[in-house]
Amino acid sequence: MICSTCGSTLDPGAILCGECGTSVASHATPGASRPASTGDTTVLDPSRRAWLPGLAPGRHRRPAPGAPMAPPSQGLVKLIFASGQHAIVTGSGLIGRQPLPDAGETFRHILAVPDPTRSLSKTHLEFGFDEGGLWVSDRWSANGTVLVAPTQAPLPLEAGRRYRAKIGSRLLLSAVEMAVERVDGSSTASNRPPITR
Repeated sequence: MICSTCGSTLDPGAILCGECGTSVASHATPGASRPASTGDTTVLDPSRRAWLPGLAPGRHRRPAPGAPMAPPSQGLVKLIFASGQHAIVTGSGLIGRQPLPDAGETFRHILAVPDPTRSLSKTHLEFGFDEGGLWVSDRWSANGTVLVAPTQAPLPLEAGRRYRAKIGSRLLLSAVEMAVERVDGSSTASNRPPITR
């Protein structure tokens, strides 16, 4: 059997998924897996991965030469986590406890975020850029993602669907909070209180 939440192979007779902790009885179906990715993200050299500063010392690598950059109208974007860790992103990427691309996928950024509570999925969120700027997409995470755009109510994300994450937006990846700011630190929502569900 396959876990419908994270796609892991389950042991015969398993009650819970050993990877994400999802109840097998309510979420697994024989031979099923999560839907394949849309395939519309830029494919880059899989050996190029960027790590959050301070999270994986010595494992930070430069982005692939010639890889697509953030559109000039958006500027460089900084993702800032409530813990203070941050990453400057210039292309597509994944965020999670131990994010891994699906077969055939590669990303410019792979952001591993420590989460001792394990509420953050191994591969929780995908992000990228298009002509409109930064977009985010929940990767069928166990505990979901909530987007709070400036002056808007919290919006739970539908898995697999892209949502615009404007400068000043905040995201709640289960219990892990993340803010979207320009590299210069400007944000239209920098003094807002923490996100609550």
